[in-house]
Amino acid sequence: MRSRALALLLTLACSVPAAAQQEVPRRLDFSTDTVLPARPPEATRALRNRFVRNQTILGLSVYGPSFAVMVGTDGVTGTAAYLVMAGGSFFASAEYARRAEVTEAKVLLSTAMAWRTAGSALFIGSETEAKGRSVAAMTLVGGLGGTVAGVLLGNGLTGGEAAATVFGHDLAYASAVAVSFAVAPDLSDPGVLDARYAAGWTAAGAVGYVLGNAYARRVPYNLTVGDVSTLWLGAGVGALGASTFIANNDPSNEAIALTLLGGALVGTVASDRFLVRRYDHSRSDAAFVSLGALAGGVMGVGVGVLAAGEADRDGSLTRSFATLGAIGGIFMAERYLQTDRDAGRASRLGRLELHPMGAVAAATGAPGRHTLLRYTF
Repeated sequence: MRSRALALLLTLACSVPAAAQQEVPRRLDFSTDTVLPARPPEATRALRNRFVRNQTILGLSVYGPSFAVMVGTDGVTGTAAYLVMAGGSFFASAEYARRAEVTEAKVLLSTAMAWRTAGSALFIGSETEAKGRSVAAMTLVGGLGGTVAGVLLGNGLTGGEAAATVFGHDLAYASAVAVSFAVAPDLSDPGVLDARYAAGWTAAGAVGYVLGNAYARRVPYNLTVGDVSTLWLGAGVGALGASTFIANNDPSNEAIALTLLGGALVGTVASDRFLVRRYDHSRSDAAFVSLGALAGGVMGVGVGVLAAGEADRDGSLTRSFATLGAIGGIFMAERYLQTDRDAGRASRLGRLELHPMGAVAAATGAPGRHTLLRYTF
């Protein structure tokens, strides 16, 4: 009995330190009923920091100046209003980021829509007979409204879908501007541009948001933020290539607008076909591909200048070589990067299953049914 009791005591004595060593250390907490929340993951903290940083920049450059002009009756009052709004933007955005989920889509859309809505409001207000305070109020409401709209619209979207939504706005806005110059070639003359054009361009951009979002949601392939950057790259190269057709002429504003617009649209479609559908670009991948296009375009300019001589240094020949060089630079950069294949396409190919044993059985004439291929829908 004594030996059994001694063994039991030894077992308990050894188990207590072992259990103490396995216990997870607790954080110091002075409360009795509060559990401290775990720190968010690094990616989440980075997104929160980006959101607060972007909103602080907006506070310094949009919210603060607009609020100062709107309420300031003198220099001191305006300065105080600016400081309150600019500093408050940091604390308000930080408090929101602490309480709510911040995603990449919310960061992208809230920033982009704030800038674009505030700019459109300022543009429209400047082309009307509104006074300075009214224009400032429009700009402030536009900036804050754009931020709120971007946060709400970003719910449930990926970063690529959000970037495509902004791309749709910008492409539609630029297209409306080009069409306006084609319809009214004297639009660049002083006094011709008025609030009607500004409002029309803004409306076109709003429609572009819808179209860009629909494009992102309906495409059967994966769409990343880097992919959307390559769409802009394709539009730029397309516009450069289209300019070769009018470089040696004396084109009108109408011809310039329509030519560049057509080239940009063709380049966008080509980029979607050959880059976006085939690969998944990260931000750094897209930047590297753009750098390759720039390097190839610069080389093309050099070759064009050497080939054309002094007579036509900025003519069609030089621009043609620049366009070809940019296209070559894009494909050389993609070859160097070995960018990941599109995840959407890879997932579809992954549904295809091969059955080698079924093929062997069918080739040897084994009786029965043999499965060669299987594709899961």
